[in-house]
Amino acid sequence: MSEPAGTRAQSSPIGVVLIIALVISGTALTVALGSEAFGSTQNQLSMERAEKSMTQLDSQAAMVALGNSRVQQVALATSAGDGYRVEETTGWMNVSYTNLTGGGSTTIMNESMGAIVYDNGDQEIAYQGGGVWRSAGGSSAVMVSPPEFHYREATLTLPLVTVAGEESIDGRAVISRNTSQAYFPNRSLDKNFTNPLERSAVEVTVQSDYYRAWGTFFEQRTTGNVTYDHSNDRVTVDLITPLQATDVNSAAASLAASGTFRVTGSAQSTCRADTYTDSYNSTGTSSGYCSQAPGNEGDVVYGNDIDISSGSGGDNFYGSLVSGGTVKVGNGGGKPDVGGDINYTTACQPSVADCQSRITAPSGTVNQVDGVPKRGALDYLVRRTVEEADDTNSNGATSAIAGDSLDYGAASPSDEVTLGPGNYYLDRIDASGKEIYFDTTSGNITLSVHEYVHLADSDIEVLGDGVVFVYVEGSGPQTEDLYLDKDSEITNAGDDATQLRVFGQANFTGRIGSGGGGSDPAKYVGVIYAPPGNGGTGDVNLDFGEVYGGLVTGTTTVNKGSIHYDEALREKQTLTRGDDVVRVTYLHISANRVNVTDG
Repeated sequence: MSEPAGTRAQSSPIGVVLIIALVISGTALTVALGSEAFGSTQNQLSMERAEKSMTQLDSQAAMVALGNSRVQQVALATSAGDGYRVEETTGWMNVSYTNLTGGGSTTIMNESMGAIVYDNGDQEIAYQGGGVWRSAGGSSAVMVSPPEFHYREATLTLPLVTVAGEESIDGRAVISRNTSQAYFPNRSLDKNFTNPLERSAVEVTVQSDYYRAWGTFFEQRTTGNVTYDHSNDRVTVDLITPLQATDVNSAAASLAASGTFRVTGSAQSTCRADTYTDSYNSTGTSSGYCSQAPGNEGDVVYGNDIDISSGSGGDNFYGSLVSGGTVKVGNGGGKPDVGGDINYTTACQPSVADCQSRITAPSGTVNQVDGVPKRGALDYLVRRTVEEADDTNSNGATSAIAGDSLDYGAASPSDEVTLGPGNYYLDRIDASGKEIYFDTTSGNITLSVHEYVHLADSDIEVLGDGVVFVYVEGSGPQTEDLYLDKDSEITNAGDDATQLRVFGQANFTGRIGSGGGGSDPAKYVGVIYAPPGNGGTGDVNLDFGEVYGGLVTGTTTVNKGSIHYDEALREKQTLTRGDDVVRVTYLHISANRVNVTDG
C-alpha cells in the first residue's frame, strides 16, 4: 500500500525541532544548576571570609575594651550587596546572686550587649559579648570563638564587652573605647559586693539570638546547672560557692569569723570526770572511748573568741585552744587548765602571763597567730539535697516509712523501727520512748529531714560498717534542729564517729542534753557539720551531754558536758558530695563598652 501524499516529508523537520528543543532544555538546566552551585559556593566563601573578619575584629575589640589600646581598625571582607551592621540593643546579660540564708536576689550587672552582624541569606555571623557566633537559620547556632567569660580555680572573671556605633559598616571598622564600669567587687555600688562570696548562688542569664550556642559554652566551660528558656531565647547558668575541705580536725570548731566557744559550767564525762575535751581513736577497734587511754588531741578552734573563764577548776582541756579573736582564761585559781598550746589572734586575757599559767603541757606555749582557716556554709547543698529527696526517694521500698514518717508499727516490737540502705525523705524524726536502728550492713543510708530530729528517752543505733548521712534542713518553728534529752543516745559499736554525719545550714541549732542530773547524760556519737560561714547564727549547746566525734558549728556552749574527739576523723572527708558543687568564690565582673564606626 502506498503512503498518503506528504506524510514522509513532515517527519524529518519534526525530529530536528525535537532535538533542538532537548538541547536547549538541557543547556538551560545545566546553566541553572551550575548557577545555583556557583551561588552556593560564593555564599559559602563569603561566610568564611566574614567569619575570619569577625574573628579578627574580636581580637582587636578585646584590646580596646580591656584597655590595651584606645583605637583599632579592622578590614571587613564584603561581597556585592552585603555588609555589616551594628545592632546596639540586641541581646543582654544579667548577673545576680541569691543569699542562701536570708533569701532574696541581688542584681550585680544587667547590660545590653549589642552585636555586629553579617548576614548572607539565612546565615549570620555575629560578634557579641566578646565572642563570635554563627547561625544557620532556624534554631541552630554555634560558637566560633569564646566570649570574655573565664572560670578557673574558684574564680569567675567576666569582663563583658558591649557594642554601640553606626548602624552600617562597609569595608573597614574603627573600634574605639567608650566607658567601663566595674561591678564586682565594688563597695561603692553595694557594701556586700566584696570577695570572697559566701553562702550565695550566682546566676548568669543571657538573652540572645545565639542563646543555644551560649548555653553550649556554659555547659562545656563550667560545671554549673544550665537551663534554657526557648520561648524567650534565654539561657541561664547557676553557680554556687565552694565547700572546700570538709575534714574534722578538732573536737570543736567554727572555722568562721562568727563562731565562738564558751564554757558556762562543769564538765560531764562518763569515764573521765575532769574532761571538757580530749581524744580517742576508733580506727581498727571495737573498743570505745571508755576502754582506751584518753588522748590529748581535743583541740578547740574558733574564728571568734574562746572563753573558758567561767569553767570549773579541775575540769580541763586536753588539747590546744586556737582563736581567731580573743582567748579568755580568767585569773586566780579554780579555772580550767589547758593541756596544749593557747593560740590567739587579738588578745589573751587577762594577760599572756595568765594564759601561760593555765597551760599544763610541758612544751605548751602561748602564741599570737594570724586567724584561723575559714569554711563556707552548706546552705545550698543541704537545701538541694532535701528538695531532691522529696522528689525522688526510696520511701516506697521499705515498710519502715509510712508517707514521710517513720512507722514504728510496721513490725514487732511496736516501739522499734529499722531502716536499711537507701535514700530517704522524712518530714521529721520526733521520737519518744523509741528505738531506731540504721542498718548499714548492706550499704550506706542517706536521710533528708525537712524539719528536725528530736529524741526524748529514745535511742538511734547505727548497725554494720556503713555510713549514715543525715541532712537536716531545719524548716519550721522548732527551737532545735537536733535535740537529745538526757536519757537519749545516738551511738554505735566502738564509738566510731565516722559512721554518722549530720549536716546543717549556717543557722543550725542543736542541744545535746536537757540539763539536770541524776540520770544518764545524752550521748551523741558522730559528726555535726554545720559551719556558720560569714555571719551564720548557728549554735550547739551541751547541757548534761557528751559528744564522741567532732563539731563544726557556730557558737558552742558547754554548760555541763564534754567533747571526745575521734582521731579517726582526720582520715576522712566528712562530705563526699563536694565534687558536684560548682566552685566559684571570687567574682570579677565589669562592663567594657566600645564604639564601632565605619572607617
